[in-house]
Parts: sequence; C-alpha cells; structure tokens
Amino acid sequence: MTIKNILVSFNGGAPAVSALEMAINLAERTGAHLTGVLTHGLPNMLYAYGGHIPQGAMDQLEEADKLHRDEVCKTFMDMTSAQPADHIHFLDIYGEADEMLMETALGYDLVVMGPPEKSPNFPHMEAHADVVARNSGKPVLVVPKGYDATRFNGNVLLAWDGKRAASRAMSDVVKLLDASAKIVVLCIGEKKAAAKKAQPVITHLERHGFETELLCEKARKIAKTILATAKERDVGILAMGAYEHAKLAEDLFGGVTNTVLKKAKVPVLLSH
Repeated sequence: MTIKNILVSFNGGAPAVSALEMAINLAERTGAHLTGVLTHGLPNMLYAYGGHIPQGAMDQLEEADKLHRDEVCKTFMDMTSAQPADHIHFLDIYGEADEMLMETALGYDLVVMGPPEKSPNFPHMEAHADVVARNSGKPVLVVPKGYDATRFNGNVLLAWDGKRAASRAMSDVVKLLDASAKIVVLCIGEKKAAAKKAQPVITHLERHGFETELLCEKARKIAKTILATAKERDVGILAMGAYEHAKLAEDLFGGVTNTVLKKAKVPVLLSH
C-alpha cells in the first residue's frame, strides 16, 4: 500500500457521508492522512438574482451559507474523531466546486467522493465525479450512496480493455491493496484474443505478488457484464479506465462508465 494522502470531497450530504466512511476505512488500512474538502461558490440565488436582492437579504443568505459550512466541518470532524488527530485535516475552499476540487486534488494520491445528488439542497457545494475523473489527472474512487464501508474487502475486479486508461487504473488500484488481495481481471471479447491481450496484465500483477484470476467473457452488454461479475465475485473495488470516448458522446448516448457509476453497488475506481 503506497496511498498516504487521501482527499475526500465532503459537503455533508448522504453520498458524501458514505464516501467519508469509505475514506476512513482506507486511511485506517494504509495509515494515510485524510483531508476533507468542501468546495463551493456563492449560493445559486445570489448568482441568479444578486443585483435585485436587498442587501439585508443577501447578508442573511451568506450567513446561512456560512452556518451550513461550519456544520459540514463539524460533521467531518465528528466522523473522524477516532482517527489520529495529526492525520485529519479539513479545507473550506471558495470557487466553482468542480474546478476547485480538481485543483486541490493535484497534491493528493486519491480522491474519494460520492455520486452527485439529483436535487441537492446546496447545489453550489456539489462536485461531480464524472467531471473530476475526466479532468483531474488523479484516480477517483466513487462510493455509492448508502454503501456500508464495513463490508469492504480488499479484492478487486479490474475491467481490462487494453487501453491507456485501463492501464492507469491497474497502476492506481494496486496502491490501495495489501499482499493478500486477489485481483480478478475481466477481459471482454473473443476468448483466445482476450486472453492474449490480458496476459501481460496477469504477469505484471503476479510479479507484484498478487493472486490473480483471468476471466474472458464474450458479451455485447459490457457494463452489465462488468456489474454482474463484480457482484458474483464479491469484490471490494471495481477498477476501470474511465471515459475513453468524447464527453459529448458519453453525455448524449451514455456509455460503459456512466452506466457503471449509476448502477454499481461497490466503490468504483476511475482512472482517465
């Protein structure tokens, strides 16, 4: 395990709570420092109607926003109170939530976050995992809302397609694992060709001391196969390369990454 500096996006919402519980689990396993960060702009109402709102009302909105941010920090510190005090940190950073999270992430090994809520109470405090995974240059561990971190085990399903992002996912996920972890490598395609494409990966992981298993599946519905295999093998992390296609195509037509993020029941490590 070489992860020593974890950043968790924390705005106090239910997905963020699940992400923090998972981040605490990882920090305990790795001895890592754990930093919570709340990135935020102005409340949306001030952006939309700032020039038409009386100064007194604006002051009240800003004060309510400050009180909520203080509560978010308190929740973070309460949840991490059992951890070594010198390993726990919290940042409150003003600016567009995604941009500030990506900028902050440059100084960390790993970003942990939940999926965005559909109707957040504080949308100006909502960072988006897909944006951060595409653009931060850092591995992003997306933890499903409501995930029970006590169920986590160190085993991994690595979705392998032979592309650059999958190779990064492989390198990133091994930093989270101890020597007892098992890695199942899933390669989708014609069995003989898929096995040939995945063999260098198996060799690499075995040279790092991991127990490995190669699964080759011929399937048209790639995301469905990945999710089903993760469930069948009871893995703790699903690791995959993220967003190999252009953002517009992913947004318009969906894609493997988007489908997996929406339906995964275990944390998904995205590398791009």
